[in-house]
Order: sequence, then C-alpha cells, then structure tokens
Amino acid sequence: MEKGVAAGKRKDGIAADREKKKSRITPDVAVKNYWSGNREFADLFNAVLFRGEDVIHPEELIADDTETSVLLEDKTGHPAGFIRGARDTLKVCRRSAAWGVQLAILGLESQEMVHYAMPLRVMGYDCGKYKKTV
Repeated sequence: MEKGVAAGKRKDGIAADREKKKSRITPDVAVKNYWSGNREFADLFNAVLFRGEDVIHPEELIADDTETSVLLEDKTGHPAGFIRGARDTLKVCRRSAAWGVQLAILGLESQEMVHYAMPLRVMGYDCGKYKKTV
C-alpha cells in the first residue's frame, strides 16, 4: 500500500509540473499566436497602412516560413558570413486579378521594449527573404 501512495504522489507531481509548464505562456508566444490569425493580421495592416479601408482580406493571406538564413558573399563571390533569424509572423498576400497576380510579403515583428537596432534586424530578415526568392 505504501508503494501505491508514493506512485500516486509522483503521478500528481508530474501532472502538476505539466500544468505549470502549460500556464507559462510568455508574452512573445501570446503575441505570435494572436497575430497568426488572418483576420487579426489583416485588420492590423488595413488600419495602419490603409486608414481602416478593407484592402487586405484574410482569405488572401497565406502563412510563410519565418526562418531566414542567407550566405553573404564578398566581392569575389567567396563566402563572407551569414544572416540567420526568425521573424515573429510572415504572411504572403496573393490576389488574383484579370491581368495577373499581385503579391505582397507582409512581416510583423513585435517587441516589449524599444530596441534601436530593430530596423537593422528587420532589414536583415527582408534581405534574407528576398535573396531566398531570387
């Protein structure tokens, strides 16, 4: 009987640890999860870029790979380094038109505190994404 009690306590302890881990959602994870929704993502870009006009539609958005890595080359074409990073949220807006397809790559990077080098990080992500597509 003593073994059963010890095993029961151990199971409860493991379950409690799992519950604690589930409840430890960091602000970064919560923000990424929120903006992963196409409706929320489209609403943000429409509000900021188009003054609330419904230009970007949720059904036109497709989630894209947020990981970026690019090999940089020097003037002679030899490897000189690399850029690696992960953007919070990245979506491609594809819209069919009578005369072709319009494409826009929309990226979102959230931060808790002001970081003055963030524009450089984002440019690195953009460079990697464009280099990957070319």
